[in-house]
Amino acid sequence: MAIGNRRSRDRRQRARRFLFRATKWVLVLAIFVGLGLWSYQTGLDLARAEVAGLQRRLDALGADTRALHASNARLEGELRQARQDNAALQRRYEQDVPRGAAAELFSLAQQRIGAGIPRERIEQVLRDAAPVIRCEGRGTSRRFAIAYGPRVPENAGFELHDGLVRVVVSAPNQSADLSRAATVVVSVAGQEPVTLTGLPQRHPIVLGNAELTLSVSSEIRGFATVALSGC
Repeated sequence: MAIGNRRSRDRRQRARRFLFRATKWVLVLAIFVGLGLWSYQTGLDLARAEVAGLQRRLDALGADTRALHASNARLEGELRQARQDNAALQRRYEQDVPRGAAAELFSLAQQRIGAGIPRERIEQVLRDAAPVIRCEGRGTSRRFAIAYGPRVPENAGFELHDGLVRVVVSAPNQSADLSRAATVVVSVAGQEPVTLTGLPQRHPIVLGNAELTLSVSSEIRGFATVALSGC
């Protein structure tokens, strides 16, 4: 009977030791499982936070990219408009600002206005301007005295067309060879005087819309003959 109780007691002790060991390992296993779950959850939270941060960064980069695209589109539109405005200004400049012969005519008109000629008169002259007609009809000849000496008198020469054309012929002395030494000065109203050397001379003159031919020669010693063609 005593032996049976002892065996029963041993079995109970072995069972308690086994249960203790099993419980200990279960607790250890539970601790490791808990740590694993906690680590997993912590890693998952960190990953979610990192993904959320990356997503916010991507959203911000996307917004910046869209803003840059919008800014580029706006700048390209402004550049196209500026080019169009510049082309329009260039066309207007080419239309409004005279060049070449037109610029020379504009400058001449400004000089005449600056010299005191009324603007209305210049405008009238331009309105009356027409293609030049060449007049080759025979005109009346006039003879006048040649001025000799280094100084030409103010009343020397001869006037044609009611004073619109004036011709002065001078020479150093009476023995000078007029073909080389004579000086012919042709003055036309509103134009710069023209100086010619030698006789005879043929010189075109424009009066209004007519082109006339002025002929100057000398058949009699001491005198010059002038003739102006007619229409």
